Amino acid sequence: MTDPVALLSEYVRIDTSNPPGNCRAAADLLCGALRENGLSPVTFGVRPEKPNVLCHVGGTEEPGLVLIHHMDVVPAKAEEWSVPPFSAEVRDGFMYGRGTLDTKGLGAAHWSAAIRAAKAGILRRKLFLVANADEEVGGGEGAEYFVRNLPFPIGPAFGMNEGGVGVRDVFGAGGKFFLLNMWEKGPVWMKLSASGRAGHGSRPSAKDAPARLIRALTRVTEIREPARLTEPVRDMLRVLRAKGYLDLDVDALRGGAEEAASLEALGCRFPEIDPLLRNTFAVTTLAAGFKPNVIPSSAEGTIDARIVPGEEPSAVVDRLRTMVADLGVSVEILFAEKPNGSPMGPLYTAMEAAVLAVHPDAVVLPYMCTGFTDSRFFRSIGIPTYGLMPVLLPRAEHGKIHGVDERIPVDGIAEMTEIVYALIERWNAGR
Repeated sequence: MTDPVALLSEYVRIDTSNPPGNCRAAADLLCGALRENGLSPVTFGVRPEKPNVLCHVGGTEEPGLVLIHHMDVVPAKAEEWSVPPFSAEVRDGFMYGRGTLDTKGLGAAHWSAAIRAAKAGILRRKLFLVANADEEVGGGEGAEYFVRNLPFPIGPAFGMNEGGVGVRDVFGAGGKFFLLNMWEKGPVWMKLSASGRAGHGSRPSAKDAPARLIRALTRVTEIREPARLTEPVRDMLRVLRAKGYLDLDVDALRGGAEEAASLEALGCRFPEIDPLLRNTFAVTTLAAGFKPNVIPSSAEGTIDARIVPGEEPSAVVDRLRTMVADLGVSVEILFAEKPNGSPMGPLYTAMEAAVLAVHPDAVVLPYMCTGFTDSRFFRSIGIPTYGLMPVLLPRAEHGKIHGVDERIPVDGIAEMTEIVYALIERWNAGR
């Protein structure tokens, strides 16, 4: 039997920071664990240093179950951390390390539960393990390549990936909430650019490129669109009301100012809900100049917009272009995806039952993730894919994904593995 804590400890110690995103050693570790247990994984990819891993663990019936995670991680600045970010050091009941939450911890749980299921002989339906490279930079050489170049057909299946997590107290004191990602907001990354004259810093003008760019970015950051309900959020709010955490009846709302006021109050009460009610816009990079006393002739900044279902990326960009047109600032799309999701189905029911088997007092919520994941690639080939790393985190830990001192509760690793195993059991018990 594969120990998930030991596997995760080894996994975290392999630096897969992206860029550059070298996942060769990580793939070797994962494949080695499978081969030691009599399984036959395959690897394939654009480049040797960015392999993707696929393993048919067992089972012959359909629909199958595909357990997905990614091997690469965002970079970490060691000087900002209290421990070396790739040490997997255990302290105060937590394992520290880049990737413990995103998503090597999930991968260790998938691997350990799947190997246990294979040895227990419970696999009637097909079960696949997937580990992708390149997720942190868009997935072009990872999941996108993976779904277009499968070495053998997966067949009808459902997928379980990242995108949701268990969080304490987020919608009520003492509550355990598992956010099962059904939908994802769409990313729209834009570059705003201004150009003009270069000059001496002692002779500024309102027409200078940096000055115009700052005014344009200020307008964008001040955007706060009216709150609106989309079906994914409506579904989540229905469950919260049914479980007694919310008084608002979303099915009684009839639009207009009263609905907008109710939703604004909801966003104030639960800050985690606020970005699910509207498009958001964040300034992410700025670049201009080379010397304190020289006004540069050009300046640029980037905006990360996340748009709700029903929006088209091109329409959002057109609105921004109109907003800054009088400033002579151009808007260029760097990357854009429509919001995407999967309908409620049998995997949701199975995952809810698996969570409740380990945490009977928990609430499982259909959720729309503000970020985007590799799930969109699997959905594009007809595999309905949800997202949940079923570990229960204190509310304060939720924000450490991609952050300094990323860490996972050690006892949560075993609990997460039990939930994944319970999911596999239930998936194979269904007809």
